[in-house]
Amino acid sequence: MPANVKIDNGTHNYIIKIRKGLIERLAIEIQKLNEGSDTEIALITDEKVSELYLQKVIMNFQNCPKPEGTKTRICELLIDSHEASKNFKTVSGLLEDIAELGLSNRVCVVALGGGVVCDAAGFAAGCYKNGVRLVLVPTTIAAMVKSSAGGHARLNLSAGENLAGMSYNPSLVLCDTECLRTLQNDEYRSGLSEALKTSIVAGGDVFRMFERGIDSGNIEKVIEECVKFRGNISGNENMQKALKLGCVVGSAIGALSMYEIQHGLATAEGIAITARASAKMGWCSENTSERIINAMRKNNLPVSCRSFTAQDIAQAALANRTQGSMIDMVIASEIGKCEIKSVKADELEGIISMGMTA
Repeated sequence: MPANVKIDNGTHNYIIKIRKGLIERLAIEIQKLNEGSDTEIALITDEKVSELYLQKVIMNFQNCPKPEGTKTRICELLIDSHEASKNFKTVSGLLEDIAELGLSNRVCVVALGGGVVCDAAGFAAGCYKNGVRLVLVPTTIAAMVKSSAGGHARLNLSAGENLAGMSYNPSLVLCDTECLRTLQNDEYRSGLSEALKTSIVAGGDVFRMFERGIDSGNIEKVIEECVKFRGNISGNENMQKALKLGCVVGSAIGALSMYEIQHGLATAEGIAITARASAKMGWCSENTSERIINAMRKNNLPVSCRSFTAQDIAQAALANRTQGSMIDMVIASEIGKCEIKSVKADELEGIISMGMTA
């Protein structure tokens, strides 16, 4: 069902709208933000999304009635949507392009695309002229769940994923669920994995929805509940850390694949391995581990890693650490309750190995 979720983090508030057909209202929504002044838009997207929606967006602005005496300027900027492109080089290129176009501090940066586009655009909006308006139009489940709430933009460093970040809130988020129809299977499943991870941390009804199975009839409700949860914990450092569930293993798998494995699918493999290892280590009950694995199977998510060995994964996870250091793993001790376990670096391979098999 359509929903409006209000995010209020104490210093800034904005609305996340979730329903079909919102891209067709983009011009109207942005004009509301502009309060009758000229409109400058830096539309950041990728080649695939551009092919699907650019003409619709341009026509939307052309056909939208404008306040008398005002004009609209749309500048399209394309970036590579591959996870390996979510870095400072991409953001630097965007900033140079925006400046070369002569866009003012009243420009509205519009991110139209998946998580890479939303993170890069958010970072650029936060940097340009000390911060300009940002409108997010996420087109994948992962971006709708992760980029919509929380007011964070993150970039990858050579040492690992999402190690550089800044807090920057959008003025508006439009989650057009009609876009989900164009996703390839792996993109859809990758996003569903991010939503499932949120549901494990949140617990309650949203996780039970995954146990019953997610389909087109309840995906909007899932996105709504995940966004609400993430918005409510945006200032809670401990809960933010809980959202790194499975990331020690998942990020290592993603890096080993040179990001060819979708981020969410690598995370799913990490969650499954961590859940099984947690039960064997006595960190959670067998029932908790089985509920997580069964919910993943119910939604066609990967529950094992066949591409790499436990040794490969451990070495990748420890690649930038000194010998003998500790590493923190986020584990689900119960559905709706996560904890951080500090383990010795030389024990990590054995723990991962435990989680590789049932």
